[in-house]
Amino acid sequence: MGDLERLKHLLIADEREVLSRVERRVEALERVNVELASQLPSLVRAAPVEPMNRALANPVAAALGSAVQRNRTSIVDALFPVIGPIIRKAIAEALRGLMRDMNRVLESTFTPRGIRWRIEAWSSGLPYAHVVLKHTLRYQIDHVFLIERDSGLVLHRVSGPGLPELDADAIAGMLTAIGQFVRDSVSRDGDESLEAARVGEHLLWIVEGPRASLACFIQGVPPDELRSVLSDRLEQIHADMLGAEADPEDAMEAVARSADLDASLDPMSLVAASASMVEQESPARKRSARWPWLLVLLVLLAVLGWHYLRVHRWNGQVLQLRTQLEKHPGFQLSALESESWEKLTIRGLLDADAEPLAPLLDAAGLDGVKPELQIRGFVSTDDVVLAKRARRMLDAPHGVQVEVKDGVLRVLGDAEQEWATREQPRASLIAGVQRVDWQVRGHDPRTAARAAARAELQEISARLDKTRVIFLRDSEADAESAASLGAMASALSRAQVLAVESGIPITLHVFGYTDTPGTEQINLDLRVARAAWLRDKLRENGVDEKLLGGAVMDSGASGKDSVFRGAGVRIEIADGTP
Repeated sequence: MGDLERLKHLLIADEREVLSRVERRVEALERVNVELASQLPSLVRAAPVEPMNRALANPVAAALGSAVQRNRTSIVDALFPVIGPIIRKAIAEALRGLMRDMNRVLESTFTPRGIRWRIEAWSSGLPYAHVVLKHTLRYQIDHVFLIERDSGLVLHRVSGPGLPELDADAIAGMLTAIGQFVRDSVSRDGDESLEAARVGEHLLWIVEGPRASLACFIQGVPPDELRSVLSDRLEQIHADMLGAEADPEDAMEAVARSADLDASLDPMSLVAASASMVEQESPARKRSARWPWLLVLLVLLAVLGWHYLRVHRWNGQVLQLRTQLEKHPGFQLSALESESWEKLTIRGLLDADAEPLAPLLDAAGLDGVKPELQIRGFVSTDDVVLAKRARRMLDAPHGVQVEVKDGVLRVLGDAEQEWATREQPRASLIAGVQRVDWQVRGHDPRTAARAAARAELQEISARLDKTRVIFLRDSEADAESAASLGAMASALSRAQVLAVESGIPITLHVFGYTDTPGTEQINLDLRVARAAWLRDKLRENGVDEKLLGGAVMDSGASGKDSVFRGAGVRIEIADGTP
């Protein structure tokens, strides 16, 4: 080696070594770049999932957004065959769910459970349909995905125990694409998004936030309160994101590494939180919800008390009616059936001569219930009924008493001899009579009629003796005395009728009266004239000529035996019985 070479080696040996290493490194990098295209798939598969997702989140989101903006028509055409059936299936499932809910509501309306739910709805202030759904809905959350909104990458996922794993990346990409499609093509202002869809037997709910979204796959029909629970969980997650203000990627990593994220997104915890929210009530509402139950209890007790009192009162009325029917003369009670306070049946035997049962039933106070009578006839031996039967069969006249005691018929009083002779043998033939005590005095009815006629004739005679016609002058009667002629004529006509009917002879005497002045002959003529005047006036007033023709014209008295001037009549009744 020459001096020049040694000098170079001494001066630039280190630099040449460094340059050589750099050249070798560049050659190696060039070889790696050439082989990277073939090794990239294996490297991606070998890379950790979460760091890879966070690293590719922003580029993929930007690329997907640019692709949608540039190729909107192509994306819509590609998604149309998928979105159409999904929408139709969701509508059909919604209608089927509505019909199921309506059927459940109708089936539970008139049942004890439905009445209990109506009371709960009334006390809590919720619609009846909400209470029915609260008690009848059964749902289960199978999968929960936390997806970054811009990139569509899955930040976290939780599935129920024993469920198969789903392709999280495919689901996130599909949901992101559909959400972007809805915002760009369907929404009017760009703020609307997809909230629910039907995927097979699952109901997909999407709750979106500013930086991340929750996607839940649910079986059954969840309540509306579940969406509030999901929104609360998403707000907690965003609060953790905003706590890492340095870098969005660090924020996502902080959320993914959060210790309680699994518990927060666990499907069972979400179901429990939803159920507790449905059943949660404020203390004031709980206190206010107690009094309707107390009111219902009081009403129930009142109804039971009213029912007991009504049954007790009805049984008392039936017992009292039974006692009265058993004591009713001529009625034999066979059965008294009371099915309820709406129906009463009376069976028994009733004598035709017994008093009817209608007044007794009307006075029983059965609250308007009309008993059903099933009555048959029979012959009663009760004393009251037997006495009524004897009166009916004997046709006892006035003055005859009919009594029955212990089956002994007692007949006493006064009656016509013909009736007594005819009815005495028949008395012992009356049904139920054991013995007859006949104490009837018979008499001729004509004797009583004559006695009555004689008594009336004597009364008429006494009345006529007090009736006078006063004369002012010789044969001129005053106006007041002339008016008494009518009463005198009526009395005489009645006396003639009684005499003819009873056969009692009577004689009419007509008298004339004068006072003291005048001679004896003059007064005698005046008395005769006044008696004749009175006879003529009686004839004019309708007195029978037979009576007047046999009248005795008596000159009467004068002087000291007479104190007035006038005329009068007197009836003479024959003594003895004709």
